[in-house]
Amino acid sequence: PKIWFKRDDCTGLAFGGNKVRQHEYILGDALSRGVDVVIQGAASQSNQSRQLAAAAARLGIECILMPRKDAQFAHVQGNQLIARQFGATIIPIEASASTKQAKQDMAVRLEASGRRPMILGMGAERALTLAAVAYVGAYLELVEQFETLGEALPTHIYVTSQVSTQAGLQAGAELLGHDVKICGINPMDARNEAYETPDEIASRCRAAAEFLGFKLGLGPERVSNSTAFVGKDYGKPAKAAQEAAALLARTEGILVDPVYSAKGFSGLVSDIQSGRLNKTDRAVFLHTGGLPAIFSYASSYGDIGQGD
Repeated sequence: PKIWFKRDDCTGLAFGGNKVRQHEYILGDALSRGVDVVIQGAASQSNQSRQLAAAAARLGIECILMPRKDAQFAHVQGNQLIARQFGATIIPIEASASTKQAKQDMAVRLEASGRRPMILGMGAERALTLAAVAYVGAYLELVEQFETLGEALPTHIYVTSQVSTQAGLQAGAELLGHDVKICGINPMDARNEAYETPDEIASRCRAAAEFLGFKLGLGPERVSNSTAFVGKDYGKPAKAAQEAAALLARTEGILVDPVYSAKGFSGLVSDIQSGRLNKTDRAVFLHTGGLPAIFSYASSYGDIGQGD
């Protein structure tokens, strides 16, 4: 198939990524409501945490990050190192603890002291909907770019997404009546607290449309979100992802990180290899970023760069 890349890894702030678009909406909303501290908790190599720390620093809002003490936590590198450079307050939680509950407890403590906190990420309904709204905008931008190129719309858009990025793209396509299949490749599965089902993704599509003043009748049967490329687990490199990342780097000079964007790209490669995509199809891969994480997983690259 013909393939285009939508380079949201080049959105600029703190090495770029899809969360830059989302934070424009989420933090704009936060400022309008007088929020003075934002709270996020996720894996220690969270792309969102890194981009949030940068955006909060730029806006003068305190940022509290609550990373899990996972396998990457002790080695301060990649996203975690960069987030600290932006002055985020780091309050780690145990790997087995509920991140949602930890964030809620932190918000309660801050409110009791007179602060005005806002939670982002898993469990934060308003923030997740605003994040989807941001990607309705990204879909409109993509449509405009294809019109400028004089090209027909793609038949497929591939994106690494847990929920909001895919939900926004899907809502945009549905609202415009476009027959474009949004192929979400999930970097996690139901073992992870942040996992959301196709039914929940469909709900997020409807919420984004409603936020914009539209009613969207969309059920889970319209949502394609695959967990087939997770590998051993979230936050761990997968063989197919590593192979796809190497193919992309050595043929196009484009990098994807081994635990997030590479898993999405491996889904696109797999669909080409299996024949699910053919020569008449037109696919976009939306690159969501995550490049700093590459350095945290250096040991997973084996003999890359070594001679025979």
